[in-house]
Amino acid sequence: MKKRLIFICLFLSLLIPTNIFAEKALPNNSSKMDIVSQDGSISNYTFSTYIINDYNYFKLRNFASYMNNTAKKFDIRFNSERNAIEIFMESDYRDFSGIPKENISGSKKSIPSPQKIFIDGREVQISGYNINGNNYFKLRDMAEALDIQIDYDQVKKCVILNPNLSNDEKILNDLNQKMKVSMNLEKPLDPEIKNIASGEIIGKDNDFTYFPPKNDNRKINLSLGYAAEIKNSRITSFKKINGTVNIPKNTGLLYMNFDALKNKTICIDGNDVNISQNYINKWMKNNILLPFITCEKNGQNDAYKVVYLNFVNTAGKKNEISELINARGDEIMNILYGNEENLIDFSADRGQMYSLAKKGEDIGLSWWTITRPNSYKERIDHMINYALSRQGATYQEYDCSGLVGTAADYAGFDISPAYSWLIEGSPNVYEVPMNELRRGDLLNRAGEHIMIYIGDGKVVESVPKAGVRVAAVRKAGYKVLRIKDVW
Repeated sequence: MKKRLIFICLFLSLLIPTNIFAEKALPNNSSKMDIVSQDGSISNYTFSTYIINDYNYFKLRNFASYMNNTAKKFDIRFNSERNAIEIFMESDYRDFSGIPKENISGSKKSIPSPQKIFIDGREVQISGYNINGNNYFKLRDMAEALDIQIDYDQVKKCVILNPNLSNDEKILNDLNQKMKVSMNLEKPLDPEIKNIASGEIIGKDNDFTYFPPKNDNRKINLSLGYAAEIKNSRITSFKKINGTVNIPKNTGLLYMNFDALKNKTICIDGNDVNISQNYINKWMKNNILLPFITCEKNGQNDAYKVVYLNFVNTAGKKNEISELINARGDEIMNILYGNEENLIDFSADRGQMYSLAKKGEDIGLSWWTITRPNSYKERIDHMINYALSRQGATYQEYDCSGLVGTAADYAGFDISPAYSWLIEGSPNVYEVPMNELRRGDLLNRAGEHIMIYIGDGKVVESVPKAGVRVAAVRKAGYKVLRIKDVW
């Protein structure tokens, strides 16, 4: 009887199609990517991927071609004895034949790849697919495995790769420490340096000046230009001025010398534009929030030269986030990432920003890292509120582990990578009983889903179709992981 059952099983296995676990892969030829070179310049590419289950999958050999002339170049070999892909860091890609320019067409069947992956002899866990004999992986997974800083610019809809920085070094965290020399493109710029103008923005002293709030009324003599009054980090009025200006108590002033600014290039709303009176007047009279301003002392008592300014237009249904860098294009890297000890940061109130985050308001990435919390409780609040601020983001922008990992990073928690199938092995989390679940704990179902418990029976999570949302807690099949109180 036993032999008969074995025979039946073998016979049935021959009848089952080998592609029963195949997924449909859809072509995508419009993905954007910026790569920061070792000298700080940025190369822009449009590349092709396959979309599988709402994720973009990138050909491994193509990725090796893009990285070949960067600080994280690598070679690829197939080891038939191991049935494994072997990656060798700091090695030229021997099959390099130029940057890929192929366009893909038509849907394809993709089969989960069974091959193991070794990077310099160390096995890494990356799930991928085989399409027409080539291995495809998520771009973020590859970048994290190869220790390449990766971010996404939501304004430009562009992936940003900085091979010069470790994946663990977050851009704006580096900015907060007045940081490293290389730019992550993105800012972002997460952050991400994003929205940086291609040409000269502002070059002369006193073109762009900030007067922080004080506890008394002030009168200041200014040349012909524009002045924006700022209260509680919002622009309350914007007008043309020439002469004496009254600055009310507890109010800041942002001054722009139009004669010096006109015909310069600035990046607002994700576009390089020529500054004009009409454009300035139209844009600045929107409901503008200023979460973060970086300045340097310019010799006057209460005046600071604006070096970096984060704009958020909250007038529309979806916030528009822009940044202004006060430098020529070739000086931007040094200002953002050089060791500028004379820079002073002016950031919006934490409570004010958290109240916006709870409503799902996107205020950009700069403020979240610059205002790093100082205690364990503050870090939990920071993590939760950052995740809440991403409400409405798509699952493609933040999958479940991407949301948790990014929120934890901005709060200063080292739990990367936050993949649901790996995080239980992290040395910086530990399991607690479900009946001890508390705000800030992670609910994890290994290999399937991870989310952040925010208290009151609710979680913030990212799920397919809905994206980032607040939902009722689910406990069945989940473990409770608590992040350790370590800095």
